[in-house]
Amino acid sequence: MNPIDTHLSTFVNGEFGDLGYVAPEYARTLVATPKGDVYSFGVVLLELVTGEKPTHVSKAPESFKGSLVEWITQLSNDGKLHDAFDTSLLGKGVDNELFQFLKVACNCVLPPPKERPTMFEVYQLLRAIGERYNFTTEDEILMPSDTGDADYLEELIVARE
Repeated sequence: MNPIDTHLSTFVNGEFGDLGYVAPEYARTLVATPKGDVYSFGVVLLELVTGEKPTHVSKAPESFKGSLVEWITQLSNDGKLHDAFDTSLLGKGVDNELFQFLKVACNCVLPPPKERPTMFEVYQLLRAIGERYNFTTEDEILMPSDTGDADYLEELIVARE
């Protein structure tokens, strides 16, 4: 069976989704894998901690034409990961946790798929960061409802171990 026929979820209207989220090996193989999903999730984590888009980094020098992952890799190689943070997140007493979060994201976007953690390992790492604040999977996570009623909250269903 053709890999394209078995992995349609990776396509949007018959075309690739936003290439900023697609793992580098996918372009060669056209096969979706759990490690490719970890890469995509890592890009989302990088977006959260940097405030940047996956395909355009506004904080990078004008001459830089790469992706968010390439920018983070360059900063890491230069020992300047601290320059990656969205400054609105810093100075609120959680800078160490933000750095740990960034390290998790960086591990998710490592080029060789075998070097990336599994999604369960990512879950465990993020959970460990949250446990410092007594956040556990037993806590209810409440989200505002779609009805517009700010006083009504719906429980967000989360995966359990």
